[in-house]
Amino acid sequence: MRQSMKFSIKLRRLLMGECRAYLNLTILSLFVLLSACATPMEPALTAKPPVKSEIERMYAKVLDNVHKMYLDEFPVDRLAISSLSGLKKLEPATSIKRDLGRISLLVNDTVIGNVAEPDHNNADDWAKAMDTLIGAIRNSSTKFATFDIEKIYKVTIDSILSKLDGYTRYAGKVAGRRNRETREGFGGIGVGVLLHSDGVRIERVTPNLPADRAGILPGDIVTVVDGTSLRGRSLQENVRLLRGPLGKPVQVTVQRPKRTVPLVLTLSRARIIATTVFYEAREHVAYFRITGFNQDTTSELRTEVEKALQIQDGPLTSLILDLRGNPGGLLDQAVSVADLFLHEGRISTTNGRHPDSLQLFDASQAKIAQGLPIVVLVNGASASASEVLAAALQDQRRAIVVGSSSFGKGTVQTVIRLPNDGELILTWARLLSPSGNALHKIGIIPTLCTSNAESAKSVLDRSLAASATHHQIATANLDSREAMTKRCPWQPHKGDDIDYAVAKRILEKPELYQAALRLSMPAAGS
Repeated sequence: MRQSMKFSIKLRRLLMGECRAYLNLTILSLFVLLSACATPMEPALTAKPPVKSEIERMYAKVLDNVHKMYLDEFPVDRLAISSLSGLKKLEPATSIKRDLGRISLLVNDTVIGNVAEPDHNNADDWAKAMDTLIGAIRNSSTKFATFDIEKIYKVTIDSILSKLDGYTRYAGKVAGRRNRETREGFGGIGVGVLLHSDGVRIERVTPNLPADRAGILPGDIVTVVDGTSLRGRSLQENVRLLRGPLGKPVQVTVQRPKRTVPLVLTLSRARIIATTVFYEAREHVAYFRITGFNQDTTSELRTEVEKALQIQDGPLTSLILDLRGNPGGLLDQAVSVADLFLHEGRISTTNGRHPDSLQLFDASQAKIAQGLPIVVLVNGASASASEVLAAALQDQRRAIVVGSSSFGKGTVQTVIRLPNDGELILTWARLLSPSGNALHKIGIIPTLCTSNAESAKSVLDRSLAASATHHQIATANLDSREAMTKRCPWQPHKGDDIDYAVAKRILEKPELYQAALRLSMPAAGS
C-alpha cells in the first residue's frame, strides 16, 4: 500500500511538470514520462484497414497455401486464372482474358468486369481481384445471382486443385464439419441408428454415454428430437438433429415396443469419438482390428492391449494387428501406435517443399507387449497411416507383414481451416519408410504374400522356400520394387481367411516366425 501511495505522488508531480527529478530512469521510461509532461493533444486518427469480404479471405488463404506449401511450386497468377476459369462449369459462356496488364471476365464475349493484373505471386491482391470479378458477374447475371456462394467456391477451388494431385481437395463447410467430427469427435448421445419409417431405430448403445445412462435400449425408435419429427427425413438429417454442441441438452421422444406411452427423455450431449480399435481374444493370440487413425486410436489400442495381457484365457503369446481395409487417418497416431511396440529406431520420415514438412519420427521406448511376436495384416485397401505403421514394424523387424501389397498412398496432407468453415486438404509432404523407401504408388510389400493362395501351407511353402527372391528386396531399386508390388496384387479370398491362417500358423511355431523375420530385411532406400 505504501509503495502504491508513493507511486501516485510521483505520478502527480510528473504530470505537474516535475519530470527533471527523474533523470536516472531508463531511456524508455524517460520517453514515456516526458510524453506525460507534454500538452494534451487529440489522439491521431489512424485509418483502419478495409474489412475483407469472406470471398476475398477465402481465395487469399487457398492461393497462399497452395503456392507456399504444395509439393510442387505453382505461381499464384496461374492458380487464380485457373480458379476463375472454373466459373465456366456454372456458365459455359464465361471466359477469362489477360491483355495489356488487365484481367477481364467475359460472358458471351461481353466484358462483365475487369481489373488491373496484380503481381504474379501476390495472393492477397489476386484474391481481391477475384472478389471484384465474381462480384461483377453476380451483379450482372441473374443466373449467377441465384447461385449459393458455396457452389461458386466449389467450382472455382476445385478448378485450382484439378492441376494438383488427387489427394489435395476442398471440403465445403458441411463436409468440413463432418471431417472434423471424424478426426476430433462430435457432440452426440452415443448410439448407432438405422432409418425407420417413424424416425430412427437404435441399433447400438455405447456404454457410459448419455443414451445408456438415460436407459435407451437397442430396438427403441426415436421419433422426435427437440420438437422436430424425424418421420420422412433422411438418415443423415436425423443423425444431424441428434448431434449438436457439447453439453447442450437434447430432448428425444422414444417409442419402445410393447409400451403404449412414449418416453420423453432429456439428455446432455457428450463428445463422441468413433471407435477404431476392436479386440478379440483368440486362444493365446490377441487379435486387434484397427479401422482408422483418429485422435483416440493410440490410447484405445494401449488400453485394449493392457486388457488382453490381463484377461486373455491363458498366457498371451502373440499379437495380430489387422490393418486390412484401413484407409489411414492421423499420421501422428500411426507414429504413436508404432512407438508403443518399438524400443528404438526410426518410425517414419516426411519431406516436402515447405520447411515445416521436414520431420523425423523416432521411437522413444517400447511400452507394451515387449518381446511378444507380432503379425500385421494388410491388403490393397490399407493406405496412408496404416502403411506407415506396417512399414515401421516391418523395417525394424518387429513384425511380420502378411497379405497383399498395400494401396501405396505415401503422401501427407495438412488440413487448413477456411473462413467459411470448410477445409483445404493439401498434400505437402512425402512419406518414407524407416529404410528410406518412398511409399507412394508402391506401398508395403508383404513379407508373406497370400495373393492367389489356396491355403496357409501353400503360402509358407512358397514364401519360405524363396528366401533368395525375398532377399532381393534388400537391394532393389525403385523399378524392381514396383515390379514386386505387382507380383502380390490384392485379390480378395473366397471362403477361409488365408491371411489370418498364415499369421496363426507362424505365430504357433517360433521357428517359422524367425524364418519369416529373416525375410523382412528392409529394402534399401532409392
